[in-house]
Amino acid sequence: RPLAPGQTLRQAQMKVRQWFAAGDTVKLVAQGAGYSVSGEGQAITPGMEGQETRVRIGSGHIVTGMPVGERVVEISP
Repeated sequence: RPLAPGQTLRQAQMKVRQWFAAGDTVKLVAQGAGYSVSGEGQAITPGMEGQETRVRIGSGHIVTGMPVGERVVEISP
């Protein structure tokens, strides 16, 4: 809903950004000292900014990472 000039914005009025939906194909990236790898998987949960998401990779394993962009998930080593 529109805000009036000077109106205070409350946390309940804010929405978390969704980078992708469950079922979307996403790019997985992992970086460390001297290496960078990437691959693809299928999101099991929606990619909400600041919240971990789960992704199924080709082998059937499930990995957890942080959404960092449009259909991109960063996996920590």
